[in-house]
Amino acid sequence: MRDILNSGVPLPVMKVAHKIITDEVKRLDAPLLSRLERAGFRLEFGEDGTGWPLKFRSRGGGYYFNVGCSELIADGKIRLIQAADITGFTADGLALNDGTSLAAELFVLATGYKGPDHLVGKLFGDDVAARVGRVWGFDDATQELRNMWTRTPQPGLWFTGGAFSQARIYSRFIALQIAAIEAGTLSKHLNCKH
Repeated sequence: MRDILNSGVPLPVMKVAHKIITDEVKRLDAPLLSRLERAGFRLEFGEDGTGWPLKFRSRGGGYYFNVGCSELIADGKIRLIQAADITGFTADGLALNDGTSLAAELFVLATGYKGPDHLVGKLFGDDVAARVGRVWGFDDATQELRNMWTRTPQPGLWFTGGAFSQARIYSRFIALQIAAIEAGTLSKHLNCKH
């Protein structure tokens, strides 16, 4: 039942709910968030302050869950350096644009996230990627996630993703569509009527 409720909430209502939740989480986490900002952590709370759930649904990434590292960053045990402050790498660390260098044994680069569109092009080529179009993220017209759990403009190419709650409910719909195509009651081409 929870899956049905979760998947059946209209996008505008979902945005309002997640903004309320995000505002409350920001209030509860204010001391830690303040310390993170002082340590150089850039905070961002999603489109219109709707938090990570809508970032997940709109781009599939771009958020960070604290599993203990936030305290280490806030306490200065893990340092953050923004890419704009780096001029290059040296044999033992980094050269910074203020003329100083930073020696370190380990760097973890948070270089960004490329969504499923990028992967389609890499795996299947530019022609298929262009035919399929955007994958994931909300379609402006339908308010549904693009090319997810349905036929795509590339026959035989299906996408499923997201959380277990989405996989549990939507995998059934993919299976039903594939069964209908195999039985000949649904065209394998998206824009064709059988």
